Parts: sequence; C-alpha cells; structure tokens
Amino acid sequence: MANINQNDYNYYLHKTLISTPETIESLFNDGLKSRYNYSLHSTLFPVDKNDLEQRGLEKIITEYLGNGDTYNSVVVVKIPSKYFSDVIHRDGKIDPPVPFFREYTEKDWDWNALLSPKLVQGVYCRDINKSFENSNFCPIFYPDGCQFSNEQIQSFESVNAYDWREFALARRNYSFQQLYTNDKHKNIWNKIVNYYSQLYGIQPKQMINYEMLEEDKKLFSNKTL
Repeated sequence: MANINQNDYNYYLHKTLISTPETIESLFNDGLKSRYNYSLHSTLFPVDKNDLEQRGLEKIITEYLGNGDTYNSVVVVKIPSKYFSDVIHRDGKIDPPVPFFREYTEKDWDWNALLSPKLVQGVYCRDINKSFENSNFCPIFYPDGCQFSNEQIQSFESVNAYDWREFALARRNYSFQQLYTNDKHKNIWNKIVNYYSQLYGIQPKQMINYEMLEEDKKLFSNKTL
C-alpha cells in the first residue's frame, strides 16, 4: 500500500485577497467559492508538474502571487490525478472518477459553486508571511451530493468513457440535497472510496470545525492589510 505522493496530485492555485481570519476559516470549513459553476480552470491556475518538480511549490506560489495590491494570498488545492480518469489502462478500464463540486445558493448570489474543503490543502498569506494548513484536507473522501467538474467531463470524452459522461451530466439535473440523499441511500460512492483508501493507505476523516489559533488571529489584527 503506497501513500499518495506529489506526483499523484494535480496542484492548483487561486489568488485572492484575505484580510481576516474568518476568510481562511470559511475556506477550510466550507470550501472555495466559485462564480463560474463547475469550471475548475476558470477558478484555479493549474501547476505544471515538470515546473513543480524543477522549482518547487513555494517558489511557484510566490511568483504566481507577485507583489501587486489586488491580491495578497494564494489558496493551494490538491486533487488526486486519478480523479480525472484520462488514462486507459491495459485492461481497457479507467480509474473511477470522484466529483468534488457542490452547488452554492445559500448566502450570496455572486457565488454558485463550492469546491470541497477536503481538497483545499492550505493558504499562504504574503502580508503576514505565513502559511496555514487545512486540518480538513483529505484527498480520500465521500463525495455525496457533489457534481463533476467540466474538466472531468471533458476527460471522459477524451477516453470514450461515455457511461461516466452520461452519469455526470445526469447529475446536473438535481440539487445537492437530492443527490446527497440518493447517494447516501444507495451507497453510490462506498466502493470507490474504499478502492482509493486501500490504494493510498488514507482513511476518510470526519470534518471538524477549523478555528484559527488566537496568536495567529492577532497577526491579522496587528497588520494593516
């Protein structure tokens, strides 16, 4: 059983403006909001794997963020590459994909989707020169109620996985609550989660309420952002 390593992930970065601890707590507890529905690349910058190996993630993050005033922080997202199912194996099968978006219609009309907090690894804040690790990050998770990204659906088409494509598109006709209830009732994801859990030696874990330490909160209150 092999633990998941850097080469097993697709890394993504998202520039944003963070001025309070509550923003980071929301990212780690609720996920990353998107106003572009289920389009991953509209929200996130994909990190080239060769560039990652040669230069390292820290250098890529700082160069991507730059020194401008519009943004001061970077959200780091890590998604297992196998979830995109863009490789046909010798037996003619693909790796079972896992959806990771859910609809968002609750508080703010400007946002309409949430990327699972399970895939948000952490945040780097330039103005206080500190990184925060998400205690809820866990790449093996139950995606009950979630939608596949547009990019995943495109990958299904590239390998002629039309059954998965139809399954993904059919889910778009239902709300999160409808999908969640059906997924739970029929145990839709149990076998897939168990498969990846055994493959990587990582057990799914319960969500906890992330709250930033008081000493870290003071870094924001002492800094004019």
